[in-house]
Amino acid sequence: MSFKIFTIAIIFLVFVSFVPLDFADSQVAVIETKFGNMVMEFFPVDAPKTVENFINLTENGFYDGTKFHRIIPNFMIQGGDPLSKDDSLIQQWGTGSSNRTIEAEFNDIKHMRGIVSMARARDPNSASSQFFIVHKDSTFLDKQYTVFGRLITQESYDVLDSISSIGTNHNATSGMPLDAPLDLDSATIHSIKIKNLSEISDTLNLGEPERIISHSTFNEGNYSNTLYGFSFQAPKGWILQEPPKTQPQTPDVIVVDPQDKEFNAVIAFLIEDKNKTSLEQHVKDTRKNLQPIIDSGRLSILSEENKNLGGFNTHVTQAKGGFSVQDKIFIIKYKEIVFENDNKFYTITYTNQEKNFDSNLATFDNVLDSFEKSLKQKPESSYGDVISASDIGMNNIIIGIGVAIGAAVAIIVVIKRKKQVNKQKPESTNSS
Repeated sequence: MSFKIFTIAIIFLVFVSFVPLDFADSQVAVIETKFGNMVMEFFPVDAPKTVENFINLTENGFYDGTKFHRIIPNFMIQGGDPLSKDDSLIQQWGTGSSNRTIEAEFNDIKHMRGIVSMARARDPNSASSQFFIVHKDSTFLDKQYTVFGRLITQESYDVLDSISSIGTNHNATSGMPLDAPLDLDSATIHSIKIKNLSEISDTLNLGEPERIISHSTFNEGNYSNTLYGFSFQAPKGWILQEPPKTQPQTPDVIVVDPQDKEFNAVIAFLIEDKNKTSLEQHVKDTRKNLQPIIDSGRLSILSEENKNLGGFNTHVTQAKGGFSVQDKIFIIKYKEIVFENDNKFYTITYTNQEKNFDSNLATFDNVLDSFEKSLKQKPESSYGDVISASDIGMNNIIIGIGVAIGAAVAIIVVIKRKKQVNKQKPESTNSS
């Protein structure tokens, strides 16, 4: 199962019972390799269970002789799979674990160079033993993977660069996993040892780790965003994520139904400044951007109308499209509502397979109802950067219903990639 993951906002708790404060302040992990040592400090306040798990595995010799089995320069190096101790099992590398999972401890530490974080599956609580070290700043991973440590010596970063430069496999038919190291000896973790910080003489003065600045909260299904002035009640059991703003039309918020193994229902929120544009003109601009997809036959508009919902001027559109991803065709249906309110357009789009569309329509209506009520309350807005992350790499999303198309196709790709390695995420293929 691909180590994919979706974003949720976390309220931080300091579980002193898990990691004594004197212990947390003084212990580090020393990762011994052919190129030298990488020294990692822990963040037990942010990820107490993960730190405890890593230290327990280390003290039992779990990582000794394993390899950095997945190396992607300018992204990350990944290790911690016990199967990588056996070269004859190379085709299975990336599928191993400690046979014990730990609960997610997503926090607000950014995935900057030198950060150490846990790989996991789509289930937020599926991290086990595999970890990755960030080679180049990768903040699109933020709040999706549990950050629990950071490299703290210059030698550590030099070793990280050396391991990242090891040649890797790029031939899908070679019998080796993609991005697996060609020089196995150079990728080997000789041992990991837990030592006292006082034993390390050359630590860098790094200060506090860089953290995310966020204007949103998500607690017990209640999402609120003070930057954009809205809130809503997410469906029970659905997972929320805030995609990075790679394009102006990238959704600002997405909630995903994780239950369906084949295709995930999605409700996406896009907030845009009106810039003195009328709702009518906004709809025309949207249609202009969608027209190439309509002309190609990939998308058909089923219905559209201007409507007053809860006192707001809205434009409601329903559409359907067929999309082929690898060897499977999905018939996808959309319902999109554009709210006009003060100086913003709020576009909310529900996406699902046509055969399952009606089954979640009431769920979508409940989300809309809670959203409408929040706009009526006119929450105070503030200004600043919203830094967030997404599990699905939405890099080709277009306006309006195109937002849903991009989200839907990206999620299909995520699901289909259970059978292949995704070069954009630190992941593994084991089921947990």
